[in-house]
Amino acid sequence: MTDIFTLESFSEHTNTQFLMHYGQSQTAELKLESVNDLDSTPRQIQFSLVFLGPLDAPIYQGVYRLDHEKLGTLDLFLVPIGKDKDGVRYEAIFNRFVE
Repeated sequence: MTDIFTLESFSEHTNTQFLMHYGQSQTAELKLESVNDLDSTPRQIQFSLVFLGPLDAPIYQGVYRLDHEKLGTLDLFLVPIGKDKDGVRYEAIFNRFVE
């Protein structure tokens, strides 16, 4: 995958599975629930990804390695934003200036 992540590059993979690696050798399956534009402008791209993981997934923020069959391997800073009966939700936020 390109080094520059875009809203479009993730949007086509909504509702697909990512494998999150954590701890010594543990993994959890995450589903990309949504890709959200955060009021991007012509000069600045801002968007977020929201993932849903299992109830026993870790509930701490950090950089996690994610594997996806089409996007390859990604290292993303994920922040847990909620936990309910469905599982743990994580958010990754992207913010970059347009060249």
